[in-house]
Amino acid sequence: MKVEIPEELQEILEEFLVEAEEILENLDQDLVDLESNPEDKELLNKIFRGMHTLKGGAGFLNLTPVVEIAHRIEDIFNKLRNDELKLTPEIMDVILEGIDKLKEALQMLKESQELPDMEEIEGLLSQLDAVLKGESPVSAETSTESSSSPSSEAQKGEELEFVEGISDKLKELIKQFPDKDLAGILEEIILMPPDRRPMDVIPEVEKLIEEGKDVKDLIKKKEPSGGETEKQPSPQKSETPPAATSETARTPAEKTPASKQKTSKKQEKKSSETIRVDVERVENLMNLVGEIVLDRNRILRVTQDVEKECRGEAVEKLVEAVTSLDRTVSDLQVAVMKLRMQPIKKIFSKFPRLVRDLARKLNKKVQLIIEGEDTELDRSILDKLEDPLIHLVRNALDHGIEPPEERVAKGKPEVGTIRLFAYHEGDHIVVGIQDDGRGIDPEKVKKKALEKGLITPEQAAQMSDKEAYELIFLPGFSTADKVSDVSGRGVGMDVVASTIHSLRGSIEIDSEPGKGTTILLKLPLTVAIIRTLMLGCNGQVYAVPLHSVVEIVRYQEEQVKEVGSFRSFMLRDEVLPLFSLNELLEVPDNNQKAFVVIVKVGEKLIAVSIEKLFGEEEIVIKSLGELLSDIPGIAGATIAGDGRVVLILDLNSLLADYKTKLIGVKR
Repeated sequence: MKVEIPEELQEILEEFLVEAEEILENLDQDLVDLESNPEDKELLNKIFRGMHTLKGGAGFLNLTPVVEIAHRIEDIFNKLRNDELKLTPEIMDVILEGIDKLKEALQMLKESQELPDMEEIEGLLSQLDAVLKGESPVSAETSTESSSSPSSEAQKGEELEFVEGISDKLKELIKQFPDKDLAGILEEIILMPPDRRPMDVIPEVEKLIEEGKDVKDLIKKKEPSGGETEKQPSPQKSETPPAATSETARTPAEKTPASKQKTSKKQEKKSSETIRVDVERVENLMNLVGEIVLDRNRILRVTQDVEKECRGEAVEKLVEAVTSLDRTVSDLQVAVMKLRMQPIKKIFSKFPRLVRDLARKLNKKVQLIIEGEDTELDRSILDKLEDPLIHLVRNALDHGIEPPEERVAKGKPEVGTIRLFAYHEGDHIVVGIQDDGRGIDPEKVKKKALEKGLITPEQAAQMSDKEAYELIFLPGFSTADKVSDVSGRGVGMDVVASTIHSLRGSIEIDSEPGKGTTILLKLPLTVAIIRTLMLGCNGQVYAVPLHSVVEIVRYQEEQVKEVGSFRSFMLRDEVLPLFSLNELLEVPDNNQKAFVVIVKVGEKLIAVSIEKLFGEEEIVIKSLGELLSDIPGIAGATIAGDGRVVLILDLNSLLADYKTKLIGVKR
């Protein structure tokens, strides 16, 4: 259904969508944590407050489907935190279905200002209502409490009789919100539109809360049979002890919404003084800083030329000013780059739910451990990292972690473990996925590769385990014995590899059959501004990202050996495959080599001979546009300090055609 939001509320709608997205993102992890620890009252209250905030914002904007779903989920958590309901996996399934529908509704609202029709969510609302009505405790003690609670009496249609001194407006509110305690009713009053808000009831409710009163203390209980004389002893004998016990247990929980919650909200606002800025503005700012960096490089180059040709006080002042400018631009660059940095928690928070749902689907028991979720990464990398991580985690669950009975038979704990972690390493970030499952059998991998005709028996015999693991990144390769709807179609790992390489990253696999597998993704902190090595080839200047360069040595003819039809370079008793940059770029070669650059490609070190070396330079990557975006071996372009356009080389792509020579893999 189409949602009509008045022009004056558009800004409020945008703020609501951002806040709702944050609430729902955090809920996925909170709900999975709650399922493993259902007695955590603090977590229950946190989830309840999140749903209450979401419902209040949606109610203000008159987003009825969102309000209806959020209201029911909020009531479920109200019952859970008041111990009126016990959390089960089946109840959690329904709650998670409701959360998914809320995400879908908000996405529709964001993209087209539409919401699902009420008919579309009718089935979900019925399920949530069933949880509220049918999953209540049935023990003798709880049945006594439920029969005397305002909600059950209201559901039975019985007329509530209140104690003296209660205003008519408060009586109506208690009937209107049968599942709420006094603190909940106070919150509902505050969330009402100003013209419907009964301001005179607020002091009355606050006074009752301060006195430690609860809704049940304001209602006269009715006995199913007997007259006035039988009514008097009954409350003293049977109802007073449960009421006292309940009061003792609930008073802290009921007082916190009125007192502690207010202070905690103030603390949250005080500790998180942030301004939400549109991503496009940050991107524009980043582009401008990139241009400043390029201009800075040109000024530095021109200043060096002036200093060589001229001497004098004016030149010294110019050099001093340019040096100061260089420092300021560098600081500005770092500050703006930090604006683009976001904690990896943004995508890590989605995995507890993913692991939980897949484990239930596959009938496996799995615990997920997350470490380093505060590690920050460039937003553009973060957005592209989510899909590869999903592929890797799904594979770990489907292929890696064994069923409980198989784990027990192997002497392993019944519950498998998947560890998702991230940490900084120099100017890179390492993201890892580790499981304690079956591991990868290199012999099985080689056998599959032989069956598919990817390698020859001779190549298989010479392969190391590390080289065998790299085979799983080939398109269409899979070791799954049967295809499932989770994995096993041979689609995914090649996508992971291509995505990581496009981000100038690398992948390492370490596995031990029967023990488990660890996959490490090594990624640059940012993709916009990088340090490069400037190389000369056939009269042209090229840039190579410095992260792929391991070492630079002088070219010496005696260190070059001919091995069959290939050339090798001897480096400290290690034999490395040697290629000329001219050969890789398919340009004329004058055989005047001055240096050898040692680069790391996958698990191998490769030697590349070059004609000239101009040193390091910090550059800003510029796209070549759609028409030139698919040129193999070219990652982009930049403007050098002397004003020339320089192409940035992607050595992984350039060496792809030589894969057979490097690791003996037939592509």
